[in-house]
Amino acid sequence: MFELDREVRNWREGLERTSSLSIRELDELEDHLRARVGLELELNRVLAPVEAFAMARETLGAPSAISREFAKSGRPRWRRFLLAGWVMYAASLFLPLVQTEWMGTARPELAMSATGYEFLWSMSMISGGFLAVLVLNLPMLLTVSALWHARLWQWRWLGRISGAVGILALGNGLSNLFSPPPILNGIGGDVLALEYPGAGYWLWSAAYVLVALALWFRSNQGIPDRPEKQPV
Repeated sequence: MFELDREVRNWREGLERTSSLSIRELDELEDHLRARVGLELELNRVLAPVEAFAMARETLGAPSAISREFAKSGRPRWRRFLLAGWVMYAASLFLPLVQTEWMGTARPELAMSATGYEFLWSMSMISGGFLAVLVLNLPMLLTVSALWHARLWQWRWLGRISGAVGILALGNGLSNLFSPPPILNGIGGDVLALEYPGAGYWLWSAAYVLVALALWFRSNQGIPDRPEKQPV
């Protein structure tokens, strides 16, 4: 026996698996589908519910087409944050990630710094350092999937991981800003220099937070205007 609620639920679950729609977009479409079914039944009193549901579903279109239309409408609401995060991430690779200040000297030319690219490259050469570099930077690379048909669950865990990386990195940077780790003399144990997070570090951390915000916005807020109601 045909049950509208069950069929709508199955349709929604299938749409969530095969499209890049957010929760609120799915809510929009479900409301629109139910309204369309009611309209078909009202216009044609002899129409069976199963036929009205099939006609309403056909009117909405295939999942891929629906996803493309919603993505076009919601693009300015989240892509700008994602693109800004990527730009900040790329810029951080060419800015000082670590700033070293030597103790007992006022000569700024003796200060040393390493750009993000140099730091990551040197870390990847250390035993076990490559894995750390990969773990810290892989979430940012995976966010590229948000530009096409990444599934909703992918946005969720990518956003959570990106946000966690960014927040932890910012917290670590603040800690090092007020209590910078020292570079010690291997013989006497004297402090030779202090290491501070550079501009690249702050930009790298903020990029993750911004990307996490973009993914959250895409999953929860990035919806277009409500579909126009069909004329009765």
